[in-house]
Amino acid sequence: MAVVVLGAGIVKGAIGFGFPSLATPLLSLVTDVKTAVVVLILPNIIMDGIQFVRRGAPMATARRFAEEGAHVAIADVDAERGRVVAAEIGATGGRAIFREMHAAREAECAAFVQAARQELGRLDILVNNAGMRLYQTVVEASEASWDAILGVNVKGYAFCAKAAIPFMREAGGGSIVNVASIRAVVAGGRMVQYDTTKAAVAGLTRAMALDHAAEGIRVNAVCPGPIFTRFHERRAADAGKSAEEFRTEFGRGTMLKRPGTPAEVAACILFLASDDASYVTGASLFVDGGHVSI
Repeated sequence: MAVVVLGAGIVKGAIGFGFPSLATPLLSLVTDVKTAVVVLILPNIIMDGIQFVRRGAPMATARRFAEEGAHVAIADVDAERGRVVAAEIGATGGRAIFREMHAAREAECAAFVQAARQELGRLDILVNNAGMRLYQTVVEASEASWDAILGVNVKGYAFCAKAAIPFMREAGGGSIVNVASIRAVVAGGRMVQYDTTKAAVAGLTRAMALDHAAEGIRVNAVCPGPIFTRFHERRAADAGKSAEEFRTEFGRGTMLKRPGTPAEVAACILFLASDDASYVTGASLFVDGGHVSI
């Protein structure tokens, strides 16, 4: 089985062989090793003086697929961070490769997916998880900032899918999981560009699901809500609050009265990529503690 995760990324999984029940290790089901190629793209971009990097969920996703027996291909614009994650997976007995890549550049996306397929033998799952966030109103946003965020958050997803789908078709099917956000359906305030791109990812997911269903390729999205990561621990410290105080405030708007964790997002991505979700396509799964339903 091959999985590609574009982090901040892409994960993709085969439907023909597919992931087995999540309770059963992948490699126990077959005599030959089915590879999972996970492409993790973690953009570290500064635009108009604002920096945004998403680390928690993409890294957790790569590790979770590796734990299930998948072989992982990681793509990251930050070469040092990407190599660290790949090395961590290798140190625990998994197989991971790393390539430096910028999600907004089609040629780099295509070259990475091609390299992952050549080195790992097949490609079954693609997880698109690249992302950047800018805090601006439509009046404040510049043309350059629009180009940057659309390039990473929308075009990058399409570029990676474009490169991966022929390999999935060749394998008899596959699974694409796009990481969107609750901002696809609810506004965040001074996040007009981010909200727009996440709504576009939800639309892209539905469109690709319809276009490629006959080829055995499922396409779904996860829409995380408030997810507490190390980034938020630093924000809490900067605000003079304890991590627990910040966590309580962060999750107050959810039904469960707590934020989620990167591992919980990774579990939902794994479910959608697996054969346990074989009758699910074109869907958006909200991983938000009930936030959008209040």
